[in-house]
This record gives sequence, C-alpha cells and structure tokens, in this order.
Amino acid sequence: MKILIVEDEPVIRRGVMKLLENSHIAIAEMREARNGEEALHAIAESKPDVVLTDIEMNVMNGLDLIERIRERHADMELIVLTGHADFHYVQRALRHQVADYLLKPITQDGLNQVLSKTLLRDPAKWTSLMDLDSIRTMAEIVGALARDVMAERGGDAGSRLRQWFGYCAERDYSWTEFKRIMSHFELLYRSELYLLLKEDPLAHSPVELRVAGSIDEMRANWEQYLAEAIAAISDKRSPRNKRVVDEAIRFIEARYGDKELNLQAIAAHAKVSPAYMSKMFREVMAKPITQFLNDYRLERAGAYLLEHADAKIAVVADACGFNDYPYFSKVFKKHYGVSPMEYREKH
Repeated sequence: MKILIVEDEPVIRRGVMKLLENSHIAIAEMREARNGEEALHAIAESKPDVVLTDIEMNVMNGLDLIERIRERHADMELIVLTGHADFHYVQRALRHQVADYLLKPITQDGLNQVLSKTLLRDPAKWTSLMDLDSIRTMAEIVGALARDVMAERGGDAGSRLRQWFGYCAERDYSWTEFKRIMSHFELLYRSELYLLLKEDPLAHSPVELRVAGSIDEMRANWEQYLAEAIAAISDKRSPRNKRVVDEAIRFIEARYGDKELNLQAIAAHAKVSPAYMSKMFREVMAKPITQFLNDYRLERAGAYLLEHADAKIAVVADACGFNDYPYFSKVFKKHYGVSPMEYREKH
C-alpha cells in the first residue's frame, strides 16, 4: 500500500508518519506534502492508494484538494484529518466520498481502526491479481477465520484454513502468485482481527508468522500462528465465558435470518441471563452482541447480493433478518460505504 500524508504542521505530519510505521498495515511507500499543491504533484508522481489530508492548510486547503482528486481519481481512498472545530467541513468532505475521518490528536488505535475499515470495505482494490470470485471467497473465509480465533474455535479455524488452501490449489497458482495472494490474505485477516480485538493482533501471538519456502510449510506456519493466537486469547478468559460466547456465535450464524433473534433469545438458548450474556460477549469479543449480530447480518447480506444477482434488495434484507428496508439500506451503506445496489454493481 502507498500512502500520502498532507499536513502543514511538521510536528503533526511526522507524528502521523510514525503512527503509520507502527501500524499493522504493510506500507510499501509513504510520502508527505505540506499543502494541496504539493499533494497534487506527489499524486501525479506516485499515485498513492490512500491520501490522509488535513482540511485547513495554506496555498490549497484539504477540501479543494479532495475535489481536485475526485475529478481525476474516483477510486483513490481519502481520509480526512480534522479537529473538533473543523467538523462542519467534514460533512462537506463526506459528500466527496471520503473513506473516513480522524479527529486530532490522532491516536494509534484510531489510525489502525480507520485503516482496517478502509481495507475491508473493498478488498478487490488491494488484490488485483485475483478474480472477483476468489476475492469474495477470501473475504468470507478471512472474516470467519477471525471470528473463530476470537471464539477460540481451533478446529473450525483449521477447517477454514484448509478450505482456503484447497481453494487456491484448484486454481493452480504459481508459488510466486500464491505468496502474493497470501500476503493479501494476511493483511485482511489482521485487519479483521484488529477490529474485533481493538489492538494489534500480533500482541496475541508470541511469534510472528514465519517466512515459508513451500506451500506445505506456509500452511504449517499458519496453523501454528493461529494456534498461538488462540492460546494467548484463551489464557485471558475463563472456560465458562468462552463456552457461553461460543454457543451464542453458533446460534447467531445459524439463525441470523430470524427477525426475532435478539439478546434475550440468544441468552435463553445458551441458558444464561441477558445481562450475563451481554457482559461476557463484550468481554470475549470486544464488541456488544447486538453490534456483532448486525455486522454478521450485513456480512451475509453482502454475500447474498452477489450470490443472487436477480434478487430484489428488499428480499435480501428480509432474508438476512432486517425488518425495515430503508433501515437496511442505511446501515448497509454505513458499513460498506456504498448502497446495496452500488455494491452489487461494483462487484
């Protein structure tokens, strides 16, 4: 990934660059610019994947820069850096389809989260070697794999991994192609896990993923990598808490299309109180159970849109547990950055 930072304050600019260096995202090139004019020259030379820009700058401000970029680069990811006082400017920036915004002072967690969301919004941007079916399959497996690791389901995680390696074997990739694909796979996995953990996923593994010399060695390294992550997470939890949350996740995955599915129904299925379920789920999965349910339904909706190309949007919403079609469209766009129809057309 190539990133450009546009900021007129040298201290802030250097601080953002340091945070990017410490992020979990693999960055191939990082450039800086002091204002919009310098940024346009840098964009013409290097064509970055992501531009992080301040709003209030001399020579050419961030809003004018965003408008100029959108005239020439419709797909470039834009992230706004702003203070609370600039917030009304953010609304104008959002109309030009910026990916997200970061409030100053910028923190490592805030930056990591925005980068992860940007990567996961449209994996096809970062995986040009692969066809759309492979990208969709990888995104689905990566999402399930991250949930399996968080729920300490080692057997399921192993099955997901074998499924992915088998899928790639059928496509007869060369070793060079496969290594590149697995670098995308790792990037998406770490981004998914970061959004669940709210911290660097490498902190949960004593050893980083080792370099491999063959496909078999790479699979063995991944199996150990996932086992170490699960073991580290397990050490911080009680067996009962893990069992309760694991049961809840399985129930959600089986019944997500049921519009009556809610905290009370999930807790009743696991034979615990709603208050206990809510507390344990947040502790284990680092997010509220209602948010997990909503995110899972949206994930399945995205897959449904692509698997049933002729299905009406209202039918997709109904199949994935959403009562209200306008609400479904609103939360879908917030989650994916585009409307359901645009998502289908884009993919």
